Amino acid sequence: MEGRGSISRTVIDKNHGQSSSTSQQEHYKQVVTTSIERLIDRGFLIGYCTKTREKLFITKIKLTPAGKKAALAHRLTQQQKLPYVRNKNRKF
Repeated sequence: MEGRGSISRTVIDKNHGQSSSTSQQEHYKQVVTTSIERLIDRGFLIGYCTKTREKLFITKIKLTPAGKKAALAHRLTQQQKLPYVRNKNRKF
């Protein structure tokens, strides 16, 4: 987390091991970039960019109030998975 609730793009790029995505390493940045751009278009994120002649490079992102509301609603509707280990040696 950086100042005022924004997060750096490098933190997201380093988080490849935590992702459940089956995309390859070289495609991971492309998948993340398109996801961020879609969330910006929907109004859930604010993207801070550096602009070159041809492209925009997203350096930081920040959740909007609408994004926080949507994320909370998504978390409340998803059922959490509990770590369940069945004990096969248990006698009844």
